[in-house]
Amino acid sequence: MTLFDRLVSQVIRLGARALAAARVEPLVTGLEHIPADGPVLLVARHYHHLFDGVVLLVSMPRPIHFLVSLDWVKNSYARRLVTRATRMAHWPVVVRSDALRASANRERSLRQLFTAAAVQPYQRRALSDSVALLARGGVLVMFPEGYPNIDPHFTPKTRPEEILPFRAGFATIAAAAEKRLGVRVPIIPGGFRYAKTDRWIARLNLGAPAYLEDFPSRRLLVSHMERQIAELSGSWRVINHVQTIARRGEEAATGCTATIPPPRP
Repeated sequence: MTLFDRLVSQVIRLGARALAAARVEPLVTGLEHIPADGPVLLVARHYHHLFDGVVLLVSMPRPIHFLVSLDWVKNSYARRLVTRATRMAHWPVVVRSDALRASANRERSLRQLFTAAAVQPYQRRALSDSVALLARGGVLVMFPEGYPNIDPHFTPKTRPEEILPFRAGFATIAAAAEKRLGVRVPIIPGGFRYAKTDRWIARLNLGAPAYLEDFPSRRLLVSHMERQIAELSGSWRVINHVQTIARRGEEAATGCTATIPPPRP
């Protein structure tokens, strides 16, 4: 990491600490699962559009980077500003095609910022940037649901306990990074749960790592992470919902009925 990169990381972390001190109290368990060095892919539930990142930034023992979406910006100035900031921080950027469609139905100005043809180039660059980051031994954070529960912009979620089916992009990134590095990349699950009093209280539980080689297919890895993160989030409704999703995914992947153990009390 260069001196400039360390400075950028410190500035981001200081900003996160200021936000946390004023608005959110982090309660974190499982930090022992984060390796002291080497590539790490941290896959987490996405509950709050801002505080999830704040909690991770102030809690992680190592510098972290986020894969973020850009399709929420409202004008070209904001797009340029966010693009420059993410490049300085080495945060990969994607554009969500479904978010574009939903937002464009309400705001015509977005059609001038992003087009459907722009989605794939963003995805390709995000994959390349993510693999390069892991190859440098960095920590990459991904939210495979794609959307938080609380967001001032578009989100398809309508209930506090809702969790969306995970997208398999994190498995693709892990596979590409392992192929390039020739070593296993630990995939760490993270579950968020929030409570609101005079300020937000955020509980982040980190679990034991999973590895690609432990699963016969990427779909089974995705299903495993859905269940793990639901349990770490500590919501019975979330667990039951994710188990239904996982069961369907496993049946589709294996061609047989999958038996999923009940959640632990």
